[in-house]
Amino acid sequence: MRAVGQSPAGEQSSRGTPAIRSAPERFFETWLDAIGGFIFCVLLPIPLYAPGQPFSEGIGATEQTILATAAAYGIAWYCGRRLDAFPRATLQGNIGYLAPVAAITYAAIAVLLVLLRSDYSRVQLFGSGLLTVLWMAFVAQLRGRYLVRNYAVVPSKLIPQMPVRAACRWLSYEDVEEMGIRVDAMVADLGPDLTEGQVAALAGAAIAGVPVLDRRYMVETMTGRTPLGGLMPNEFGALLPSRQYLVVRRGLELLLTLLLLPLLLPILGAVALAVRLDSPGPIFFQQERVGRRGRVFRMIKFRTMYHGAGGPSFTAESDPRVTRVGHTLRRFRLDELPQLVNVLRGDMSWVGPRPEALTLDQQYVQDIPHFALRGIVRPGVTGWAQINQGYAHEADEMRSKLEYDLYYLKHCSLWLDVMIVLRTFAVVFAGTGAR
Repeated sequence: MRAVGQSPAGEQSSRGTPAIRSAPERFFETWLDAIGGFIFCVLLPIPLYAPGQPFSEGIGATEQTILATAAAYGIAWYCGRRLDAFPRATLQGNIGYLAPVAAITYAAIAVLLVLLRSDYSRVQLFGSGLLTVLWMAFVAQLRGRYLVRNYAVVPSKLIPQMPVRAACRWLSYEDVEEMGIRVDAMVADLGPDLTEGQVAALAGAAIAGVPVLDRRYMVETMTGRTPLGGLMPNEFGALLPSRQYLVVRRGLELLLTLLLLPLLLPILGAVALAVRLDSPGPIFFQQERVGRRGRVFRMIKFRTMYHGAGGPSFTAESDPRVTRVGHTLRRFRLDELPQLVNVLRGDMSWVGPRPEALTLDQQYVQDIPHFALRGIVRPGVTGWAQINQGYAHEADEMRSKLEYDLYYLKHCSLWLDVMIVLRTFAVVFAGTGAR
């Protein structure tokens, strides 16, 4: 077995082939997915509701239905693939986000047709939406089961540190070179510790058309966490989200909050009455939390504990301080609803790192490196760490939570925010991870 760098990738072996070879291009799978779905969701149902030859006599109800289903499928498919790109957001493991995306897309097309006073087949339009969900679920199963990617790891001692994934096969560079295995990418610790032979091997791989990826990038992409180990000051700039996006998002969340107020006020009233009748004490609970750039604000929640109950600022499993109604409110996160006031004030956003109590935050800043970086953006009612990890208090749990929060800062975007909101609904309905 040859040592790394002895026969750099890209050199010709005695058989006249490169020492390391790239796997076949994968882009065609996307086109097969898109075109196959279009045929299944849009074209095949046409004979069932459109006898004759559509478009032969102009644009009528049948033709408008075909165009509407085609547009809705394209939007739903595109959004699904964009959301599918995030870690722990694969359709195979979390199909719950696709159904809302398809429902919103097809409903929006239907509303647009109504506003335009266009005639169309409602059965066909929403039937196409159901077919879209089924198609993308089917494709996700195929991709998860049969699409296994090979990665050559340099140096080989890093293999045990790589995330365990059914769709990934981590191979040593020596074995790949020896057996002529086609690989999708080379994975290495791209730092000053690489030997001259390892650098030559990576350079040869790039010449042979094999992508060369940083190990930290791969870990981050597959786990949804930005590792604290090795985080350098020159990476802090990458944690700053786009200012333009934050301004636009702030405007959108204010608008949506005001539009949702008529729906939320009756719920708020019912919960407030339940809290009042359940146990004596105030309806709301306020606590000092640390927000953007270290600013302290008072976060508002429905009271879920007995009034005057002492104890630590964190909640334990089966905490006796929690009231009967409080258990239900915490399970379905209804105690968080009053934070819409904090959103309107500008203390919080709907999505962002969860704010910690002032005393706890001060302790975490001392004990956990880079913990204060969470204050780059406004804290959120929900966040990337909440939907992936849930409640955390111990130091190791908070380090893991911080890695999720750093990933969110690094990849903050409309698509990630949408993913978090959709998965939050799934968590709330399931009632998981609450204390």
